[in-house]
Amino acid sequence: MGSSRLPNKMSLDLAGFPIIDWVLTRTKQCKLIDKIVLATSKSKENNYLIEFANKHMVQSFIGSEDNVLSRFLDIASNEKADIIVRICADNPLVDWVEVDKVIDYFLKSDLDYAFNHIPALDNKYIDGVGAEVISAQALSKIGNMNLNSDYLEHVTKFIWSNKDLFKIGTLEAPAELSFPKIRLDIDTKEDLLFLRKSLNNFDEIKSPIDCNINSFVKSLTKT
Repeated sequence: MGSSRLPNKMSLDLAGFPIIDWVLTRTKQCKLIDKIVLATSKSKENNYLIEFANKHMVQSFIGSEDNVLSRFLDIASNEKADIIVRICADNPLVDWVEVDKVIDYFLKSDLDYAFNHIPALDNKYIDGVGAEVISAQALSKIGNMNLNSDYLEHVTKFIWSNKDLFKIGTLEAPAELSFPKIRLDIDTKEDLLFLRKSLNNFDEIKSPIDCNINSFVKSLTKT
């Protein structure tokens, strides 16, 4: 909620629903996620997120404001998790099919970290529909290092800065989502206005589940 570029963005309206509603509603459709935990901080403004998590019957975890890595480490320890799936709360169009796909890929591979949430390593993915998957062992390895504040705030940044220390993998985007220049995450007011306009021009959406990502992307790429 405390974004400097777009304050209180998780409560902002997108096609009739708060952004946090989009994220939780769509994430709950994943079949390969055993448990969802909304990780937030102690700031009072985040009470809104906790209330929404309760509404969705999703567990919340309240941790450090600046040390986001510690939140993940504590959740992994509390839940005795072997694998952690990270879904960014500013990705309202996260797609459960793509999230399950990267989880399945990780489970079948000998990797520390897998992703399909951004276009990188030539995977050609559209930005904002997938997730990151990291082993608890790799997360613990990061947590045991003497890190500066930037790495503590951005959970997987250390992996990207030290790719030689980790086994990293990604999937090739399906043709329907192979548009790496398109961003569907919300960081700024311009991002929000773009998605609002795009969804307004899309078919009527009765709930976030009704937004089929392949059809939506097709509507964006029509010439």
